[in-house]
Amino acid sequence: MRALTVITALLFALATLPASAQQRTTVRTDSEKKTDKEVDDAYRAATRGAPTQATKVDPWSKVRPADNEKKPK
Repeated sequence: MRALTVITALLFALATLPASAQQRTTVRTDSEKKTDKEVDDAYRAATRGAPTQATKVDPWSKVRPADNEKKPK
């Protein structure tokens, strides 16, 4: 009976090792944190910036007749 208890305890300990390995966190230095913040700020500025397209786009321009071809009312 004692052997069964020891084997069960060992199997339980071996089964919990992968879970404890996943809980480890990495330690980041202040310079790495600063670099990460700069990259995040640059990304946000690039994605939330003003629209670069200043001209008006007409996707139906090839379908509509030109202004001089329109019939007057």
